Amino acid sequence: MSQSSQQKLLALATVAIIALLGLSAFLIYTKVNQDKLIKKQSAELIEETRLKADLEKEYYQALSDLEEMRGNNSELNAMIETQKAELKKQRDRIESLIKSAKELERVKEEIAKLRTFVTEVEKLRKENANLQESNVALSGERDELVLLVQQEKVTNEELSARSTSLLTEKERLQAEKDALAGKVNVASSIRLKEVTSATGYKVKSSGKESDANKAKAIDGVRVCFIADKNDVTAAGSEKFYLRVINPHGQVMAIQDLGSGNMKLGNSNETIQYTQYVEVNYKNEAVPACVNWQPGIPFETGNYEVEIYNKGFMSGKASFELK
Repeated sequence: MSQSSQQKLLALATVAIIALLGLSAFLIYTKVNQDKLIKKQSAELIEETRLKADLEKEYYQALSDLEEMRGNNSELNAMIETQKAELKKQRDRIESLIKSAKELERVKEEIAKLRTFVTEVEKLRKENANLQESNVALSGERDELVLLVQQEKVTNEELSARSTSLLTEKERLQAEKDALAGKVNVASSIRLKEVTSATGYKVKSSGKESDANKAKAIDGVRVCFIADKNDVTAAGSEKFYLRVINPHGQVMAIQDLGSGNMKLGNSNETIQYTQYVEVNYKNEAVPACVNWQPGIPFETGNYEVEIYNKGFMSGKASFELK
């Protein structure tokens, strides 16, 4: 073999060795990169699995906490359903992030927020517990108030019954008092021993009065009577009311001349009177006269005269004018 051939062979061998070394270096580099990739993917898979486990744990824990708060409060139950729906949306969003290796850090942040959500749920649960305690307390207070109201109602009914009874008793006593007062008034009213005269009269030019019975000629009416003795009546001034009733059955009354109304004894009824006279009564028979001069013409016919004391008729008489 010539020296030239040997050199060529040596050159080819060198090239081959260099090529093999380069191939070996490439293969080693590729394997190292593949190992790194496998380790990275393996770590990401482990992290993904762990994050999924954390997600499920936090999700179901939150659901459990929400369900524990469910009760008879319709408003709270509706809030729980709303929170559950929001919780599921957040869980689905985190699952979609887990599938992307680039979003693992964000996933951790979202799971941290989920834990915060669980904390808020726990706070809500405690508030609900406090609310339930308050409701129990309020329910107790309400029951006490209802009981007090019922007791107050019973007391008011008893008081009302007593008040009605007292009112009835008062009315009965008042009726007895009125009846007794009526009896006293009747007993103390003074009867007339007699009506000594009831006639018309004419005033002469001298100023003296003379009896007359012609309607056109008289100026007034004079009634004289004797008040009888009454031991029940206390001594003092007594009023006797005269009623002159014309032939038409009408009471002759002129207010400017002393006429007015008087109350009948033992009733609220009032009647007109013509004139009254005050008598100094001393528990013995006493005479008195009443003159009434109205300044108007008299009619012919029969006239009735009634005399009252304390609202009771003491006596009566009649006369005729021609």
